[in-house]
Amino acid sequence: MWAYEFAKKIIEERPNEEVYTVASGVSPSGFIHIGNFREIVTPFLVAVALKKMGKKVRYILSVDNYDRYRKVPAGVPESYEKYIGMNYSEIPSPFTKGESYAEYFEKRFLAEIKQLGIEPECIYQYKEYTSGRYNDKIKLAMDKRFEIFDILDSFRTQDAEEGERENYYPISVYCSKCHKETRKVISYDQESGDIVYECACGNKETINVNTARNIKLMWKIDWPMRWQAENVTFEMGGMDHSTAGSSKDVAYRISKEIFGYEPPVYEPFNFIGIKGGGAKMSSSKGNVLTLTDLMNVYDKHQILWFYAKYRPMQNFNLAFDNDVIRYYSEFDRYVKAYFAGTIDQSNKEILDFLDLDESYLKYPPFNLLAALLPIVSFNEDMLADLMQKENIDTSSKFYKERLEKAKHWVENYGKEYQVNLLTEKNTEFYATLTDEEKGWVEKTLKLLENDYETSDQLMTDLYAMVKYKTEDPAELKKLQKRYFEILYSLLLGTKQGPKLGIFLLATKDKLNDLLRF
Repeated sequence: MWAYEFAKKIIEERPNEEVYTVASGVSPSGFIHIGNFREIVTPFLVAVALKKMGKKVRYILSVDNYDRYRKVPAGVPESYEKYIGMNYSEIPSPFTKGESYAEYFEKRFLAEIKQLGIEPECIYQYKEYTSGRYNDKIKLAMDKRFEIFDILDSFRTQDAEEGERENYYPISVYCSKCHKETRKVISYDQESGDIVYECACGNKETINVNTARNIKLMWKIDWPMRWQAENVTFEMGGMDHSTAGSSKDVAYRISKEIFGYEPPVYEPFNFIGIKGGGAKMSSSKGNVLTLTDLMNVYDKHQILWFYAKYRPMQNFNLAFDNDVIRYYSEFDRYVKAYFAGTIDQSNKEILDFLDLDESYLKYPPFNLLAALLPIVSFNEDMLADLMQKENIDTSSKFYKERLEKAKHWVENYGKEYQVNLLTEKNTEFYATLTDEEKGWVEKTLKLLENDYETSDQLMTDLYAMVKYKTEDPAELKKLQKRYFEILYSLLLGTKQGPKLGIFLLATKDKLNDLLRF
């Protein structure tokens, strides 16, 4: 399991840490999509691994609610363009009263991850900056601004312009008049700590670096500053921040040379895609799928499983298309083997992270629910009658939970998966059958005149339909496959379909129209 590998690396590099601080971050810029979640869940799994290895762990989430509002994301009123330049915590919520823009989106996201069992210690950057906690670090950065410029400049391919170094300041200021960000610093007096800034709104003001509550460090300086402030021992970053010469390399040097802090152990992660839910995820373009969307389709254990089973640098797709069926079947199979003690070691270690118990085995098959719902026109009483014939307890919370997810998926994403009976007899296919095969079809209709208490009873009779032909197991299996293909072809126009016994019981009143020739 990769999380153990990372944990061992962290311990090897930082053997004397009393508390291992694992950090991640999120910006409440809008609806937080499932791609952002990898930055949260991956270090969370590393924190779990460290705990399993007997270490004291502090898992923190930096909520960047003091960031500048850069553009209006999809789903937010266009009128919010007037707030561009302000910080998220001083903009009103677009959907609720009495709370800020930041509060609305961060509360929504934190509630989502809590449902997945993730409850980090949150560090709210608006509070940290406006409380004055970082003022000494801001002053240090201002005093060493030329050294910071030289570090930044060493990563650029173009030479600095004349006067650029002398006029560089590693901060932005939120104007006390219009509350929007300005980076136009006129001067800094290192001895007194006075900063003169000018805003586009016309406001010109002198503030002091020791007492001001409206100064923010630029991101490439802010990031390593927080490493020192929180004593971070491990953090991850996306590929865009992790290539040679990128933000991470800059931050490493600033951490060491400016703040005197040994940078945390660092690992990059790759981005994820989605199948069947829209195009590439982008908050600004509007094709956003949130954790709520994911939890409407998948069980929480499965969601963690997706992120746990792939190494952080592996790219993978979260499926909302017909692969949902495959993922459910695969995961249920692993869980069954896990509790039976027959699972391989690699997959066992992955499932060890999911906080599973044997009650999970009580969930009904997702594929069966998804297949039968459209057939019974989403009549849940009819569906329950059928599922009881599968010996499934339809009164349990497990049945109800999975039914809701299957229903949501079929209605929103699984249109192509819906099973549709043919509207007319498949006479063309029927004409290709031998007289003996036509006899099987006629005998099937006769079988369905019986009142079966369970679908297994019907399946026993269906399997027995061709037993008279041979006693050879391999040959018998071929004949049974041919028989089932005939029924599916006459009913659906395809060679396969839902589990046959329950499918025939579900469509019993329509079979004469399609199988009687």
